[in-house]
Amino acid sequence: MAANKGLDGVVKMNATGSSVASLLNVTSFSLEETTEILDVTSMDSASNSREVIATFLSFTGTVEGYWDNSDAKLNHTDSVDPVIKAGAAIDFELYPEGDTASDLYYSGSAIVTSVSRSQSFDGATQYTINFDGNGPLGYDVAS
Repeated sequence: MAANKGLDGVVKMNATGSSVASLLNVTSFSLEETTEILDVTSMDSASNSREVIATFLSFTGTVEGYWDNSDAKLNHTDSVDPVIKAGAAIDFELYPEGDTASDLYYSGSAIVTSVSRSQSFDGATQYTINFDGNGPLGYDVAS
């Protein structure tokens, strides 16, 4: 059985049209693909069961990690907003098994729907990025 360690994963993001770059201190990511369906069951359905067809495809994702003020994509300065913020158009690449030659990954464009940051007195500052796909999800192989 082939298996991958979670610690091999890599997440790359940036503003749409910019070269994607690794986010720092990522602890997890998820990617969910969905499709809308239409019920096309008719009164003369031979199987006496519902019949459906797939229509629009979509995807959503979440990235979590430890916030690092040296990651310019998530951080802000006095005069510059962060690149990855709610409403931002981004490009991304999600690598479940690493980002070396022949590793599989997912890519696409998305809109950031939310960015949250959390802090407790006895823990590290964390962030969560949620995004919705904007166009097709790519299935690629690193070169």
